[in-house]
Amino acid sequence: MGFEVHPQLKADCHVMGRFASSQVLLHRNSQIPWYIVVPEANVRELHELRGSPRQDLDDLLNRLACFIKTHHQCEHTNVAAIGNRVPQLHIHVIGRWEGDPCWPDVIWGNLPEGPVRSDAVLEPLKVELGRYLRRE
Repeated sequence: MGFEVHPQLKADCHVMGRFASSQVLLHRNSQIPWYIVVPEANVRELHELRGSPRQDLDDLLNRLACFIKTHHQCEHTNVAAIGNRVPQLHIHVIGRWEGDPCWPDVIWGNLPEGPVRSDAVLEPLKVELGRYLRRE
């Protein structure tokens, strides 16, 4: 059986593409740039990913954090691997700024329902994200 993104992540997110053997997702709620990286590995915890796959993931997370800060003009990026509800390894990379809808608290359980990103917004964002993440 091939790699599958957990059903909860599929329900909550848009698929932005595949980079460095990971799926990059974007949360549907458009109030905060909340990306989720899902490595295509059969592990549940970050420390279980070793060697080249871990290095590739770390590089991807760094590039994604830089993209979020520049493209979404965020003051901070929060990076977290919290697998309490979804057992599949996934890493949240979230753009934050003072005065965002959850500031200064975490977004989990605090993000009010908001508009879903439209295809008109998503398609050019996917292209720009792809160009940025594939740069050498």
